[in-house]
Amino acid sequence: MLDLTKLTRQMQGLSQHLTQEAAASRQRLELAQQHFLNACDRQEEFVQKQEKWRDRILFASATPVEPLNTSIEIPVPPKVHTVIATDGSQIAPNHHEIAYCYLLNIGRVVLHYGQNKHPLLDSLPEIFYRPEDLYISRQWGIKTEEWMSYCRTASEATVLAELACSVVSKDTEISSPPTSPSSRIPTLAMVDGSLIYWFLEQLPFDARDRILPPILQAWRQMRDAQIPLMGYLSASRNIEAMNFLRLLACPHPAPDCMSF
Repeated sequence: MLDLTKLTRQMQGLSQHLTQEAAASRQRLELAQQHFLNACDRQEEFVQKQEKWRDRILFASATPVEPLNTSIEIPVPPKVHTVIATDGSQIAPNHHEIAYCYLLNIGRVVLHYGQNKHPLLDSLPEIFYRPEDLYISRQWGIKTEEWMSYCRTASEATVLAELACSVVSKDTEISSPPTSPSSRIPTLAMVDGSLIYWFLEQLPFDARDRILPPILQAWRQMRDAQIPLMGYLSASRNIEAMNFLRLLACPHPAPDCMSF
C-alpha cells in the first residue's frame, strides 16, 4: 500500500531539486548560445582543428557542412496532400506469463488533407512464439529484447512501403484520366526516428543480413513509386551536433583529450 503522507515529504525535496536544475539548465543554455555565436564567426577555424585532432578527441562530434546559422524557410504545403506514417511498439517476452512469446505492433496512419476522405488509423499486431523467432538472436549474442527492436524497425519500413504504394495506386486508379507522377496528389511517407540506423554497425553480418535487406527493399519500392521518405525526430537525445561546440569550450590550446 502506498503511503501518500510519506511520499508528500519527498515531493517537497523533489520540487526544490527541480527548481535548482531549471536554474542550472538556463546557465548551460546561455553558455551554449555564447559558444554558438563564437562558432558562427570562427566555424572554419574549428572545423580545421576538429579534422587535425580527430584521432585524439574522445567524443563524437558532427562536422557542419553548411554555415551553423543557416535557417531554411519551409514553404507552406499544398492544400491537397497525403501524409503516411508508421510507428511500432512491442511487448517483451516474460517467463512468468502463461506463454513465452513477444508482440510487435505496427501502427499505421494515413491523413488525407483537403480531400474529404476518412483517415486511416489502425495497427497490425503480430505475435512471435516459435523457437526460431525467440532464440535466433542468441547465436549472435543479442538479447531477445534488442532483437525485437531491430525487427520492429524493419517491419515499420516494410509496412510503410506497402501502405504508401497502396495509397498512391488507389489515387491513380480513381483519377480520370490517369494522372502522371508530377500531377498526382503529393504524398509524403514518414517514420519515427532517424533514417540512419547506427545500430547496424555493431551487428554481426548474418544478423545484419536479416534486418537491412527488408528496409532497403522498402525504400526501393517508395523510390520507384516516387514517394519521398523522411524521418521525424522530436526531443532527440543525440548530442553529436552539440559536441562540436565543445571544441570552443575546451580550456586547452589543442583538443588533445588523449594527453590532457
